[in-house]
Parts: sequence; structure tokens; C-alpha cells
Amino acid sequence: MPPPLPHFPRLSLRALGQDLEVLWSPVPHLTPPAVRVLDHRPAAPRLTIQYRETPEPGADEARAALLDFLRREAARAFPPALFALADETGIARPSRVRLGLTRTRWASRSASGTISCSLLLLFLPPALFRHILLHELCHTEHMDHGPGFHARLARLDPDARTHAAALRSADRDYLPRWLLGAPA
Repeated sequence: MPPPLPHFPRLSLRALGQDLEVLWSPVPHLTPPAVRVLDHRPAAPRLTIQYRETPEPGADEARAALLDFLRREAARAFPPALFALADETGIARPSRVRLGLTRTRWASRSASGTISCSLLLLFLPPALFRHILLHELCHTEHMDHGPGFHARLARLDPDARTHAAALRSADRDYLPRWLLGAPA
């Protein structure tokens, strides 16, 4: 028998300033996929997660459906946020924005100019989200973490040290357990 669905009442996408109510709705004869996420925005700040009632799908299927929803949200929000910050700061825009579910890095910048962002950024408060994007944009001018990099970041984010310290516990403080593969 698969593990039970990870029922939770809210989905807080703090980086986007959204706190969504999550309704779980069993549907007796849901055709594949076994889990569907229905987005009710902008009419109402909520999601309805429909799932096949019998046999009830497992946590992995629910997690996959929610990850698809998060990928769409990140694809809609992250590139414009990065481009706006680049324009605001006078830093060159990234050549490409890549999205993934990385657990060891919030984001990174490649030598080719690609900025890769973890979907986990969606769950961070706006100030930490902005800090991470600024950090990666600063790598456009300084590919290392030397004094020039830190000086530039400090000019763009006067609270950079406070934000960096907050990121050390951000996974514990902000990330939902179901997303990391743990029971909700």
C-alpha cells in the first residue's frame, strides 16, 4: 500500500507574497493522472488538489503534481524577477534562467551566464529571495566570493550579512516537509 497523501491546509509561496489555502478533494473516478492541482487564482487564493479516491494515490504522486505546479509558478515568476533586478542594478541580464529542484544550492550562476534557481526559493520570504537573486547577479561581475563581490553585494543589499545568516536555517524555517520527501 502506498504512503498516504501528505494533507496540509496551506501552501505559502512567500517569495511571491501568496498564502494559498489547499483543499483536498477525493474524486471517485478520476482518470489519470491520479492527482490534479486546480488553481483558483486570481478569483480566490486557493488550490484544490483532486485525487483518485479508490485506490488512493500515494504521497509520491501528490508530490509530483505539486512539483509540476511549483515549476509553473517559478517559470512564471523567476525570470521576470531576475530581469527586473538586473535592470534596476545596471547588471547585465542572465543569458538564460534555468529552474530545478536543487537541495544543496538555492541558486548558482555559470560562466556562460545562466542563472539556475531552485524551486525552493518560492518558499523563502521576499527579502531572502531578493538577496539570493542579487547574489547571483553579482557573480556576473565577480565570479568568485572575493572582496569585490562582497562589496558589490553589500551596496545592492545593505542587509546582506543578515540575509546570509538567515539562509543557514531557511530550510528548517520555511520549507515544507512534504517537499523534501518527509511526511507532512
